[in-house]
Amino acid sequence: MYFTERHRYAIGILTLLCVVFIWVGSSFLMNNIFANQKYNKPFVITYTCAASFSLYLLYFICNKKRHIDKQRMTNFNTALYDVLSRSSSERSLNSNDGMNESQENIMLQPTLSHNNSEVGLVLTNNHPHIDPHDVLSSMHDEEKLTTRQIAELGFTFCILWFAANWSTNASIAYTSVASSTILSSTSGLFTLIIGSLFGVEKFTLIKLAAVLISIFGVFLISNGDEFSSDEPGDDIPTNPLFGNLLALMGAFFYGSYTILLKLRIQNESHVNMPLFFGFVGIFNVILLSPIFPLLHFTGLEQFELPPNITIWTMIAINALIGTFLSDYLWLLAVLLTSPLTATLGLSLTIPIALIGDIFFKGLVMSKEYWLGVFMIVGGFLCVNF
Repeated sequence: MYFTERHRYAIGILTLLCVVFIWVGSSFLMNNIFANQKYNKPFVITYTCAASFSLYLLYFICNKKRHIDKQRMTNFNTALYDVLSRSSSERSLNSNDGMNESQENIMLQPTLSHNNSEVGLVLTNNHPHIDPHDVLSSMHDEEKLTTRQIAELGFTFCILWFAANWSTNASIAYTSVASSTILSSTSGLFTLIIGSLFGVEKFTLIKLAAVLISIFGVFLISNGDEFSSDEPGDDIPTNPLFGNLLALMGAFFYGSYTILLKLRIQNESHVNMPLFFGFVGIFNVILLSPIFPLLHFTGLEQFELPPNITIWTMIAINALIGTFLSDYLWLLAVLLTSPLTATLGLSLTIPIALIGDIFFKGLVMSKEYWLGVFMIVGGFLCVNF
């Protein structure tokens, strides 16, 4: 069991690292869309990415029609044999003919190893009072979320997910990128506090120290970046206080929905994740649609479709890989490890993005940058070890 849990945790860490690299690539792609392609429509892109989740419903519908879960049938056979064995044992206690009961048990065991039609034949002919769905539900349905529960969870997650992403993105319009990045990194602190309140994370001084070290590392990197870009013509924050508040709200909502998922799902086997993300996509499409005319007529973001195939392609890649795939892997990483590990792990996007700037933009990192990188990585490793 201990080896199995370590195995799951290792897989979760590898999955989280994949998410980190995908999100770094997505950030470079988004920067290219906004800056080089001059298509500064964050709400349209966010809506498209959120809507991509609904594609999971197509997979769920097609898979439900044509796919028979082999593991489910194996569990059914095992459960059926157990029920039949118990039924035979009970009859043997009330019968004087023990030899006949033993022969029946001997004949049942090989029969259950045959194909599905034979299992059904044994079930209907010998034990018509046993419902195979009842046999399975007694083993697994208590643990798995129902379709309605998944829909309710998807609705709650959808609201928190949009609130977190919108708050973080909107904060950049009012405060500096450095301040927004620093305050967004406090999501680890919110995750630890909220998680400890609900019993998902155990609060320890080591975890608190790891979170604070990681936040300070982000501060060093962002602060250095702020000074290095302090040139005439740079955008001046229009409302730093409001922008900083939005960044903190984004961090809080992120910590909240991360804890919510771990608290409600606990294990990846307890929920149909394609169905969950499918509900998230549908709810996003429905709830976000009325915002388009509001943004358009207020002038906050004029609605405009991408003008060329290049931007269409970039948005599609970002939606399918940067959201559709990465968020699935992210949820898997949260369930396999812990919310705090996943939260601090995503802070690794900052040093990896800096390394990308070194290779692609020729950025020269100062000692302050390197110290911040080591502190972020150190905080992540401290939580894990």
